[in-house]
Amino acid sequence: MVATQGPGPRASDYALASVPVFLGALALYMATLLPDVGIWDTAEFQALGPVLGIAHPTGYPTYTLLLWAASVVLQPLGNEAYRADLLSALLMAGAAALLAMRVVMATRRWPLGLVAGAVFALTPVAWDAGLRADPHTLHVFLAALLLVLLGAWQAREQQEAGKGARWLVAAAVVFGLALGNHALTVLLAPGIAAYVLMVSPRILWRQTRTVLAAVAALLLTTVAVYLYLPLRAAMDPPIEYANPETWDGFWYVVLGEQFTGSYGGLPPLDNLLEGIGSQLVFELGPLVIVALAGVILGLLRHPRLTILGLLWFGAAWLWAVGYPNAAIERYYLVPLLVSALAVALAADAIWDALRDTLARTGHSLAYRLATAGLVVVLLALALGPAIERYEDMDASDDTWGRQIVEATFEALEPDAVLLSWWSFSTPLWYGQHVEGGRPDVTIIDDRDIIDDGYGDLGGAVEAHLGKRPVYVVRLGHDVEALRRDYLLLPVPDVPMEMYRLVPEGMD
Repeated sequence: MVATQGPGPRASDYALASVPVFLGALALYMATLLPDVGIWDTAEFQALGPVLGIAHPTGYPTYTLLLWAASVVLQPLGNEAYRADLLSALLMAGAAALLAMRVVMATRRWPLGLVAGAVFALTPVAWDAGLRADPHTLHVFLAALLLVLLGAWQAREQQEAGKGARWLVAAAVVFGLALGNHALTVLLAPGIAAYVLMVSPRILWRQTRTVLAAVAALLLTTVAVYLYLPLRAAMDPPIEYANPETWDGFWYVVLGEQFTGSYGGLPPLDNLLEGIGSQLVFELGPLVIVALAGVILGLLRHPRLTILGLLWFGAAWLWAVGYPNAAIERYYLVPLLVSALAVALAADAIWDALRDTLARTGHSLAYRLATAGLVVVLLALALGPAIERYEDMDASDDTWGRQIVEATFEALEPDAVLLSWWSFSTPLWYGQHVEGGRPDVTIIDDRDIIDDGYGDLGGAVEAHLGKRPVYVVRLGHDVEALRRDYLLLPVPDVPMEMYRLVPEGMD
């Protein structure tokens, strides 16, 4: 049966749930935050904001603009890399706080909002993402914001049809911003559409103006955000991927054409379920059983919210398991947000059962103690594993990116060319374009080989060898291929394998 609806939550209920979650999560993330430049995509995003660059597909214009704002607003708090990392901590803590608010909205019980926010914030994937620059933190933040906005719209629609129009339009704007941040936003659309139609089945013909306003808001927001790519590319920023100033370059970036064909399809059903189960157990521990119960109880008591969550969970997870890209765990953030919501929905049902068996039979003290115990147990189940994994999650002493920048810039000869690989190119771009280090050095990544017309790695070598000092930091198979034509002299005192290229027969 549907959960009993009493008076709506008070402002203090939202504050009691969301403020401790936000502050607690932020304190944890800041204590374990990556302190400086990283490697791989992290360093790319750390560099993008201060120089307003163009990211790899799908461009992430919403996130890039937010990174720029953070680099300005958070200026007193550290260098540019740290500010980008701190933005992730703020977004992830904010997502947990918004989830807490949505749970309070659904259950009218602030302690359960506290539980849901803590459960999500302490999952390894959320914790790790909150420690370093990553657009997935903005993605899950906007997904959580959509949950709140849709819940506010539903509350007003239930009072009077059409009364929540502004909330639905606001949700459309947020969805447009999310589309400008990450293509995974597309996977949220079926759940949102189902939710809207379940709340207001006649909305398409009874509130046509509201629907058209929401569609217009979504389109205008998305277009406005993506205009950043060609406009900024025309200004020739120091970090620019695939030249989106042209139509071909724009669609190449926005549609992620370089990843076309990467989706490998779904594994057999038993392998799929085993993979989902093992990941959920790793993230939630014993709370995975509570989450499963919350799905069943949620369908009975909060059907619209639960169906929205199931569609979000299923779409994101089915895409992730068929897309074997690097660090795919970040794709599980929205499913974990939904899982934490399910934990709270199960706790809400248990709370009602305790009320019916204790409070209504005159055992009010026992009822209060039992509900307090329920909250304490759930929080303990979330906190216990987090305490055990603290040292493994702690990135506060990770200085590898800084070592790469300093040692590489120290080792390179004047006017050198470095043929690099993505994981090492990005921190060097940060050191060069953000911090102004070694402007005489040319760093050539795989993307530069394509955009600058070298053809392949060999073409890039031949274009510079004999004219400038040429160094390589490449994967093993590239190094072995180069050994056949060149003498590779190891470069000492750098934290990765780097070689000086010399033509065969020369010392």
